[in-house]
Amino acid sequence: MQMSDTFTGSTKSTRSRYHIAEAFSDYFPVAEFSHYDAFLTVPGDSLKRERRTLITLIQRPLRCSPAEEVSSFVLKVYKYPFFPRLRTGFQISKAEREFDSLRYLNEIGLDAAQAVGYGVERTTLGLVRSCFIITRFIDDSINLSEWYVELKRHEKLDGKSVDELFAQLGRIFRRLHQARFFLFTANSKNILIRNYLNRGDEVFLIDLPYARFLKWQLLARWAQARDIGVLFGNVTASLSATAIELFYRAYLPDPLGFPSNTVRRHAARQMRAKQNQTLISRWVHDIKRYCSGKARRTSVF
Repeated sequence: MQMSDTFTGSTKSTRSRYHIAEAFSDYFPVAEFSHYDAFLTVPGDSLKRERRTLITLIQRPLRCSPAEEVSSFVLKVYKYPFFPRLRTGFQISKAEREFDSLRYLNEIGLDAAQAVGYGVERTTLGLVRSCFIITRFIDDSINLSEWYVELKRHEKLDGKSVDELFAQLGRIFRRLHQARFFLFTANSKNILIRNYLNRGDEVFLIDLPYARFLKWQLLARWAQARDIGVLFGNVTASLSATAIELFYRAYLPDPLGFPSNTVRRHAARQMRAKQNQTLISRWVHDIKRYCSGKARRTSVF
């Protein structure tokens, strides 16, 4: 994945830098965004605020346009506390990885959030202190879980819409895995559906800070099972057996060359882990709850 048609900016110190795609340079002009911190202070509506992640919806006018056309963008800032920061010395930032991943999907013709730009701030030792990515906002869309609820609310859940969508997802996943590209965050919140109350739903992928190419066969098999298992783990309680079967009918034969029953078995194991139905996943779930200050859940094994 290579970047092209970008302009780069930095502060006096090379520890902070940013890239904006040339197609969006009029929305984020150098005169206004001359350094990394300028992007972090853009006013907008907060979509998510967590200790490590801040997501803001911002409106930007198109400069040099007679009507100054306004477009919506999503600014996502990743923060690295001390211990996670220690692992970043030899890694590219999550924002840069996500930018490259989205650009790759756009280039091969798959619908995904359009990558606009990213920035990285490092310490004197080269560790990532924070980073941001800007993407084009996808209008009139909802995530996969919300889509299912909306169908039921509007009494359009005849089963056919769900079946068609999961067949479409099977084709998308097959194309990605055939290229040895894996999402790692294929949950229902990161799959957006546009035109969701009509036929011909458009599927967009977003939020890919961990996506990557994998060549080693065993690691690719694990990533394949994780992608499918995470997808089903979020929505399987609401799915019919037909929808799952249509996903596999579009996805198989396995693009990695494994037997079909092996793919299904490994994906089912990852799905159970996502739903905290395995011994290890229950332990991990309880540890996370304990560390976050929540009451410990009693597990029965």
